Amino acid sequence: MSPRICLATPADAPRIAQIHMAAFADNAMLQAQFPTPSVREALQKSIERKALADIDDPKISVLVVKDSQLQLESDHEAIAFAKWTHPVFKGETYAESPWIWPEGTNHDVLAAWTRSTEAAEEHVLGGSPCYRLTFIGTDPSHERRGAGSLLVKWAIEQSKSGGIPLYLESTLEAAPFYTRLGFIARETVSLQLPSSTNDHPDVYKEIIFTFGL
Repeated sequence: MSPRICLATPADAPRIAQIHMAAFADNAMLQAQFPTPSVREALQKSIERKALADIDDPKISVLVVKDSQLQLESDHEAIAFAKWTHPVFKGETYAESPWIWPEGTNHDVLAAWTRSTEAAEEHVLGGSPCYRLTFIGTDPSHERRGAGSLLVKWAIEQSKSGGIPLYLESTLEAAPFYTRLGFIARETVSLQLPSSTNDHPDVYKEIIFTFGL
């Protein structure tokens, strides 16, 4: 059986958090926001709690990809996940459940990056409703099996059927993947990060992509 996509259930939340941390272990922004191993360990529990809330949210689709042919701890264990927030239309009242960040989080970096990405989204979309990819990750030991494509193509179908654009922020490394799927690069968002290895701050960058805009 080839990998299959399905909506996540509460039982998937611990695995989603595990994949998230494995997929982004070397990400400079994650390391700047959560600067020590103990904070990142606590972050995994925060991600699990947030996944549980998101799975129960009708305005969010948390998707997982599973492959029963793989030798995992469970035949039903996820190998990849994505979180797509649904469009919020004029007149709708909606508030997503808040994150509960672990003690030791660098809130200055977190807030600065949030401001930068929110400003970029407003500039690109101008407040138009969209499906927004908040997170996507594949277990590094199961990459290049098509799981990521399944998770993004699900949203492409939603976009085409409803005439609603897709929006996401991509790491520089993942940008070619979205380009191959038909996404258009709109602009780059960046932030100077504190560096523990030299006197000059590192600059972290991501690329804003849209589909169907």
